[in-house]
Amino acid sequence: MSLDGKRLLLLGGSNSTADIVRFARENGVTLIATAPARFGKTPLKEIADESYDADAVDEQALARLIREKRVDGIFPGNNEDVMPHAIAAAELAGLPIYCSGPMWDACANKAKFKQMCRQAGIPVAGTYDLAVTAPEDIPYPVVVKPADSCGSQGFSICRDAAALLPAVDRALPFSRTGTVLIEDYIPYDSSIIHYTLSGGEALFCGISDKRSMLLGADSGSVMALQQFPSASTETYLASLDEKVRAMFRQNGMHDGPVWIEAFNDRGRFIFNEMGYRFGGSMTYHPVRYFYGVDQLECMLRYALGEHPGLREHTGLIRRDRRPGRRYAILPLHIRPGVITAIRGQDAVERMEDVYAYVPIHRVGDTIRATGTVSQVFCYLHLLYDDMAGLAAAVDRIGRTLHAEDTAGDQMIFQLYRFA
Repeated sequence: MSLDGKRLLLLGGSNSTADIVRFARENGVTLIATAPARFGKTPLKEIADESYDADAVDEQALARLIREKRVDGIFPGNNEDVMPHAIAAAELAGLPIYCSGPMWDACANKAKFKQMCRQAGIPVAGTYDLAVTAPEDIPYPVVVKPADSCGSQGFSICRDAAALLPAVDRALPFSRTGTVLIEDYIPYDSSIIHYTLSGGEALFCGISDKRSMLLGADSGSVMALQQFPSASTETYLASLDEKVRAMFRQNGMHDGPVWIEAFNDRGRFIFNEMGYRFGGSMTYHPVRYFYGVDQLECMLRYALGEHPGLREHTGLIRRDRRPGRRYAILPLHIRPGVITAIRGQDAVERMEDVYAYVPIHRVGDTIRATGTVSQVFCYLHLLYDDMAGLAAAVDRIGRTLHAEDTAGDQMIFQLYRFA
């Protein structure tokens, strides 16, 4: 079906803005943005064909806007805070949306996700309830974190009972439901498992290995490097793939992108959390590169009424794609301050080894020392043959890309250091 003349409402920020604009221009889709007038000219309003002042968390106002402006679809991007309101507004206005409110909550809430895993026979970290177990009886170290937050907000590692209750107090403000998880600390790096759900079928879309590091002494761990494909792929497929597919079916998950983070102990996977959405680092790029599945285009088309059975869209799923190079996502981080100038972005995007460049911050942004993903300046998606080649590409980018503060000093740095 032709999308020419369709009208798509964008909600919340999205790191995929450039790709959404490209899709809209190629298919004759009108982009509509909304944000309260007090926010001024937001990035989405700047790229949209039309913009309005409704609040993205005001579901009734969004539904009215959808009806008045004859909107055909609603797209929340990868914003966890906006997603529940996008679902409610779509349901009020009778627009397609790939998941229901309860389904979203079951996946976004870490405690509910762990329960889904247990029911499916999938390993998860042990958890502790302070109503049952006293702090001094818990085997340390443990992790304390909000049950329903993202981006390492409110995350702590506790190595003794004295640190536990202060960590709970730090985590509580970041939980929308006032729920905190206390669970065993798993001392392994993690892997990210990718699927695309299409018309009730789960398409396996690869595994990446993630290295995490601390931005500060009091911060949670954040991604420092992600590499595809994982050496544990075949082990995972033989041990857990069928259980995960069954978990999707049992919980009524039919369409949409899925990523699952699991601690990886030499091929023994312990599931940690799940995203029923695009990841902030835009992992739809490597999924498209390795598996020929364009998750972003699938979801844009779904939002505009091409559903169910996204698998049937010729060109969106190409089984014959077999690239030979390895793939890395490297976040470049940024120090606190105000960005007064950015130089070298265009040159970086043109570099041969750069498959995708995902900017997060822009000139005028104020950066605070949060120790979370809010201190990511950009995500580099890089193709490489070996670690020496990857290190050389990153060095070239580091000499080219600059974000300057009010003193003219470079604000960009990288956590991961190549030996």
